[in-house]
Amino acid sequence: MNRWNPHQLKGESGQELEYVSSFTNFALSLQKKILKRFEKLENSISIIIQGPLNNRSINTIDSYLKYGEVIVSCWDKDDISKLDKYKDKIKIVVNKYSEVPVSHKKPGSQAPWIYQHYTTLNGLKEAGGYFCIKLRSDESFPFLDPIIENLKYNSHKNKDHETQKYRWFKIITSNIYFRFSRENKFHPSDHIIAGEKTRMIEIFNKAVYLCCLKNICRFPEQLLCKAIIETFWDPIKKKYDKMEDSECDELMKKHFDIIRIKHLPNHIWTSSYRRYSDLYSEEDWCHHIQKINS
Repeated sequence: MNRWNPHQLKGESGQELEYVSSFTNFALSLQKKILKRFEKLENSISIIIQGPLNNRSINTIDSYLKYGEVIVSCWDKDDISKLDKYKDKIKIVVNKYSEVPVSHKKPGSQAPWIYQHYTTLNGLKEAGGYFCIKLRSDESFPFLDPIIENLKYNSHKNKDHETQKYRWFKIITSNIYFRFSRENKFHPSDHIIAGEKTRMIEIFNKAVYLCCLKNICRFPEQLLCKAIIETFWDPIKKKYDKMEDSECDELMKKHFDIIRIKHLPNHIWTSSYRRYSDLYSEEDWCHHIQKINS
């Protein structure tokens, strides 16, 4: 009998088998190929750049492409020719202002907030990656390794060391304007948002819907937080989480992780509060989720 055991299978005795059938070897080869494809998929990244086209993010596309696919979700009033250099390397989603479901435009309403969520949602729908990272078009974060490492750590394969519960549903943000509970409850950052794709789509579907309601949150970050917390079905509690002031710290620690921008070299962040100028320094924000109640 010719020796035929290319996968070096062993018997019950622990000794390598002399011969394994061709069908068994074929089945094992097929399983290994499928496993490699799944492992590749589970490590794939989609980066969504959302908002009006801006040179800060356009100039960072080459850096983003090193991590995975890039999706630019912009507006029909933008000069799309700015992306000509990358049109064969990225996906471009052009959103129409006329199709945004804005039901009211009074001051204090959620009307202006919907634009961020709308472009993010439509970008997510085109994503092919297992994980997605949403970035603002007027910011630049060429080094994303800490975020990606945290995404993989929080994947369904890993459990929280203290609670022994899976962490796949957690959302990673930066510390930009992530507020302590004593300042504003349920106030995460919305500049960088990362998570598993199907979870992200569910969240931003909810966020778009909430923006069509009237005055349900004081700050846009709180509206997003509501969408994140209340779209997660807790298999232990057998119910959706709810935003309750008495449970703020517990819920924030459960649903969020924070990456400090100082760990993302060569970054540029900005805000309307600072007239959209280039900003680099950190401020007195919450830098670690475990310090949310400090």
